[in-house]
Amino acid sequence: MKRNLGVVLMVFVMMFSLLVGCDNATDPVGKDQQKIITIAQWNPPTGEFHPSYGEAVYDSKVYGLIFDSLVDMNEKKEFIPVLASSWQFSEDNLSCTFKLREGIKWHDGEEFNAEDIKYTFMSIGHPDYTGPRYSNVSNILGMEAYHEGESDNVEGIEIIDPYTVKITTESLYAPFLSNIGGTTIVAEHIFGDIPIADMKSHTDLFQNPVGTSAFKLESFEPDQYASLVKNEEYWQGCPKIDGIVIKAVNQDLAIAHLLKGDIDIIEINDFNPDDMATYAENNINIVEGLDLGFQYIGFNHTKETFQNKKLRQAFAHAIDRQGVVDSLLYGKGIVANNPYSPASWACPPLDTLKNYEYNPEKAISLMQEAGYTYEDGIMKKPNGKQLEIDFVYPSGNQIREQYCAIAEQNLAAIGVKMNMEIMEFATLRQRCKDGKFDMFAIGFTLGMDGDHMGIWAEGAPFNFPRYSPKKCIDLLDKGLSYADVEKRQEAYFEWAQFMNEEQPIIWMYNPIKGRAVAPRVKNIKYFNDSIYYDVHLWDIE
Repeated sequence: MKRNLGVVLMVFVMMFSLLVGCDNATDPVGKDQQKIITIAQWNPPTGEFHPSYGEAVYDSKVYGLIFDSLVDMNEKKEFIPVLASSWQFSEDNLSCTFKLREGIKWHDGEEFNAEDIKYTFMSIGHPDYTGPRYSNVSNILGMEAYHEGESDNVEGIEIIDPYTVKITTESLYAPFLSNIGGTTIVAEHIFGDIPIADMKSHTDLFQNPVGTSAFKLESFEPDQYASLVKNEEYWQGCPKIDGIVIKAVNQDLAIAHLLKGDIDIIEINDFNPDDMATYAENNINIVEGLDLGFQYIGFNHTKETFQNKKLRQAFAHAIDRQGVVDSLLYGKGIVANNPYSPASWACPPLDTLKNYEYNPEKAISLMQEAGYTYEDGIMKKPNGKQLEIDFVYPSGNQIREQYCAIAEQNLAAIGVKMNMEIMEFATLRQRCKDGKFDMFAIGFTLGMDGDHMGIWAEGAPFNFPRYSPKKCIDLLDKGLSYADVEKRQEAYFEWAQFMNEEQPIIWMYNPIKGRAVAPRVKNIKYFNDSIYYDVHLWDIE
């Protein structure tokens, strides 16, 4: 039972490609002799298995089986205890006291206790921390001063006894349980003596993680797979299966391997009718649900070209997003026009938003209002030169590769010269961090809470567009200032409507996500905020 709560579980859905893995039917943990479930993903884990630092979804699918948080969320969207056995908020809602489960052990046999909670939060707040999770803990009382190097302690983290910890925030912090309670906990006895500034150099520890959850990493083969075995001392009981293998698979060959029995679970990206018929004929089970995340095309707001709202709106009209959903997803998705999926409680009524329907004539008109000239099929800048865009995107996700090709064609149709460059994930991520692009395409997977500060705050690790105007941040802050869900909802409706008008990025679609599951695999549950819900109950018949 593990899921990274909060937005910056946010972890990327950047589907990059290395066509490796399954073709030789390698059996790294003796699948024929044990109850082993093999899960395909389109690209291999990178080995960054430290949850405070991991940025790639392909790594989170590994460490999500290894580590736990204080609380989690069930399919009814209710918070449930995990490492914490219970919690109690103060009358002013500024403090929360967590009682921890006693007797839980780390995979190396050491006892879990409150020191691990304090260390995890302190390490994420440390001045030398370079990972993407600081926004999860930044509201803890005294954390900002500690993060800025002005204090050696965080007064809002109080260990009452080895199994009780009290967390106090600077002000009312509505997503307390999702962002703070949902932060993945790491072991103080493993990392406590390592200077935070040197942490990422310890790849040996990152690639040999020690957690508290249902599975332990047995082996990791770079560019191929990660193999996990059951944790027989798991606090919820010994898992029913012996292990899980997460393997990189050529997407074109995935169905064949599923039918052959080399793979047990694959992600369904496009719901191709022929593939769906094949699944049905072979008794393959399909689980699906509307995803909380989205695919998007981003602009570099440090460049003057993209600081023009009319241009951004024009580009949204120029791209046939409904065509993408219909032709590439076979209708299994919803064209997105704001940061929230309709599956989220924070999503405003869709009829209150601009749709930015596909309309090349409208796009050209908006470009002209933005100061451009359209002559002889060429979109010209005020200096008379053709508008030219450097567009970067990751390889691996075939649907994204195809929608980028559609975007290229659509923008070329209104006279924009597109210089397309496809690259591996690591290269793309660095290019985005360095700001060496005009436009880019990636995706986000998001948690249930409406707080997106971890994406849009100035300097936030995932704010690749570099867009953080005051009104955007003020509205997000407003959503954090209420305990009442209805008031929070009103604030996030207002923020989403502002973002819909501004179009700082082009939201492409919210996908319906699915998994094809071999008939021998039992007890898998799927809902839009979890991939490993009750994983200890998964079984094979």
